[in-house]
Amino acid sequence: MLLDDAGLGDLDLGDDGVHAEADSSSVFMSWSELDEAADLNPVSDTPTSIRRRIARWMRLRLHFSMLATTLGDSYANHVVSQVRPRALPADHTLHPGASWLVTRVLGGSTHSGLALRGFNDDGLADSESAGLLPIRLLEYAAVPTDPAIIRARQYVHDMAELAVDRHRHDPSAVMRSLGDADVPTLLTSPLYRHTILDGQGMRSAAVPSRHRGWLDLGRLDPAFAVSAAALTEADERGYNRPILITGDEIAMVKPGGNIIGQSLDDPVSPER
Repeated sequence: MLLDDAGLGDLDLGDDGVHAEADSSSVFMSWSELDEAADLNPVSDTPTSIRRRIARWMRLRLHFSMLATTLGDSYANHVVSQVRPRALPADHTLHPGASWLVTRVLGGSTHSGLALRGFNDDGLADSESAGLLPIRLLEYAAVPTDPAIIRARQYVHDMAELAVDRHRHDPSAVMRSLGDADVPTLLTSPLYRHTILDGQGMRSAAVPSRHRGWLDLGRLDPAFAVSAAALTEADERGYNRPILITGDEIAMVKPGGNIIGQSLDDPVSPER
């Protein structure tokens, strides 16, 4: 089912695994490795999501194989230099599973892992993107994971400092991405969370898109967070329900009730 996927080249399936070739690179992946790439979850997975994970893994493995051949001793350092952080809602359609996960933010709504600059979420070359990078893939590709994690955490910190400065200049501004850190990723920073709390113990927010978020839902239509998320393309979606932010946690509001019906029955009063 993967033979016609872009960027995968020729695949030779054997009893012990798959040998893949594309351009000047080749790599062998055992069935146990590809089982980790698939990261099966029988409750939520679909054939499409499984195929997508495996194809992403294969493309990145081929790319790393090419880099190792080309760069030699500087290969691992080069890969680490391109590592970025990435956070996703725990139930996001793109979530690659345990092979990607590095940390869980308290509150249960947000998982954090790695991304790779120069590739999109399908492992295809894209100079404008930083796509998902399973941490277990780095181990198979002989790239040390500790420096990659340190690099990602430093990047979050650096972008969070810029986001803090932006918020202090305009506390009413919409939360927006900075560099390769989208809004869920910025929210994994305790520094950023404490700053946007503005001395409050908790703030509500709507982050229906990865790249935009609005604080203080009391000033928004109650249906906004849910309806805006539903209208956002699945891959670009943020949280599909409102979230509650504290200094230590990001929690998603539990489902229940007719938010849209409530909005229609009791519309937001115009500001005076």
